[in-house]
Amino acid sequence: MPFMMSTRALARLDQAALRAAGHRSSAGRPSRIGGAAAPYAVFATAGYARARLRHVLRLRQWVSVISRADDLHPLFEGALSPAIRLQIPAGAVSREFLAAYDSTRRFALSPIAPCLQCGAHVPTVCINNLADYGDWLRGAQDLTESPFYRTSPAHHGDCPLPRQPLTT
Repeated sequence: MPFMMSTRALARLDQAALRAAGHRSSAGRPSRIGGAAAPYAVFATAGYARARLRHVLRLRQWVSVISRADDLHPLFEGALSPAIRLQIPAGAVSREFLAAYDSTRRFALSPIAPCLQCGAHVPTVCINNLADYGDWLRGAQDLTESPFYRTSPAHHGDCPLPRQPLTT
């Protein structure tokens, strides 16, 4: 039976991610967010997206992960499947992620957070493991943007970000 995490358990998850990022950094290994480690799949179902999030964040099977179709983020022409919004509920707090294929047909998992320009909740970076999530939490600058970060229709109409050139 799925179990909703407590706020304390969610804080422990965040601390584990920060420790993993710290260990990777102290070992001199760079983050590879959005790198070649991203998995390929024939199609993404809600079950596959939940399983990927569990694997990436090392979540126990009893932790509840809620999934629903994300109609807000249109995918590229010929997309294999719709975007899926994932949520880890923890009392009054939760973590949300967008699971979708990018334009190279690679499965991308991105934390959803407020845009620094307009405050709208948008996909941020691609994460492939717990250390990537920890790097995102600590605001590391060498992270690869989610393919939907700048193009998200969730940005407010006056947000300058969608009109800025993509970074490499």
